[in-house]
Amino acid sequence: MLKLAKRSKKDDAPKPASAPKPANAQRLDCIAFVADNQTHGVMSSVAKQLFGKSQVRDGGSREALEFLTENAAPGLLIVDITDAPKPLNALLPIVAAFMDDTKVIAIGNVNDVQFYHEVIEAGVADYMVKPITDKALTATINRITQPTAAANANDSRRIVTVIGSRGGVGSSLIAVNCAWLLAQEQKRPTTLLDLDLQNGTVALALDIEPTRGLREALEHPARIDSLFISSASVKVGEHLHVMAAEESVEEDVHYDASGVTILLDAIKRQSECIVIDLPRSAIRARPRVLTAATDIVLVTDFTLAGLRDAIRINGQIQQVASSARLTIVANRCVHKDSALARSEFERALGHKIDLLLPEDAKAAQQAASAGKPLSAAVPSSKTTAALRQLAGRLGHVSTAKRRWSLWRRRKE
Repeated sequence: MLKLAKRSKKDDAPKPASAPKPANAQRLDCIAFVADNQTHGVMSSVAKQLFGKSQVRDGGSREALEFLTENAAPGLLIVDITDAPKPLNALLPIVAAFMDDTKVIAIGNVNDVQFYHEVIEAGVADYMVKPITDKALTATINRITQPTAAANANDSRRIVTVIGSRGGVGSSLIAVNCAWLLAQEQKRPTTLLDLDLQNGTVALALDIEPTRGLREALEHPARIDSLFISSASVKVGEHLHVMAAEESVEEDVHYDASGVTILLDAIKRQSECIVIDLPRSAIRARPRVLTAATDIVLVTDFTLAGLRDAIRINGQIQQVASSARLTIVANRCVHKDSALARSEFERALGHKIDLLLPEDAKAAQQAASAGKPLSAAVPSSKTTAALRQLAGRLGHVSTAKRRWSLWRRRKE
């Protein structure tokens, strides 16, 4: 059992850290201070996979505290306390310095249950004993950064991510119609977010002007608040808000992946449902969006290329968002000569097709000409019936849970 010595008033007393930099200072998703090469390698590998903006530095608790006195607190701080003479005492000023939305993971050599409880009681999110592995670190980060299953069970708010296995399978059509049905038929306050800032078709499908605020929100997330969200979105009907952009194709559009997380947190405060049209090209933002999702809709066709890419994306979903409810939708499957059999496709994918969307080119063209969702333009079509079934699955929540969620939102 580890005996912790009393802190020396002269030499060992934690020095108070100055307040972190303002929120508009550049903020990292994750920063780690580690003391050995093996841990450094694991940290670098995992941080690159999970975070858009991260750093792994040599050092320990002293270096971490120096960083906090001069920089904005990161979303996640990982600190090596191996070399600290009194590990718990080294953590106390760090815990006192970070913001409420910063989480800390401590790593060290002490393998003792009592010490673990003392570290957790001090305010650290988790403590890991060396040697650290990629799998263990990834699991720990996902566990402390994702909402608990219990919290999700009592929350009617949904974050629905729609992604296509390949281009042209109709993922944007499904995202637009599901958002419209959730808002118009289920009367749920809904925000539709198009993360393809240059070539997205959400605004085009709804015949609305794209806004310039979305790019600014993602590039400067510290500016995001409820007023900013309202000014950067377009209202369509009583319950639907849309955030979409149409940036120039002559320049690269880069944004910090952490901006997506901050944006979603802000939208959740005023919308009961968020539907995200996630392009395959948003590689850096994809882990963040998938991790935040309560529901994921993977849209594919029955081609060999569709199968290959569906397998790839499903693999990432299982890795970073295994707790999300996954729905596989097959679309545009009328060309039998170039398509795999459904049973063969399901067997290779390792997942059943939950919904087969009927092909209705005439209804799609009618909707496009009217500048309306297909569900609004042709409400009696077979495609609309299938989309309504999908929206019902995505929006389903018990009356008791929804009342609980609405009560909690009023308290917030």
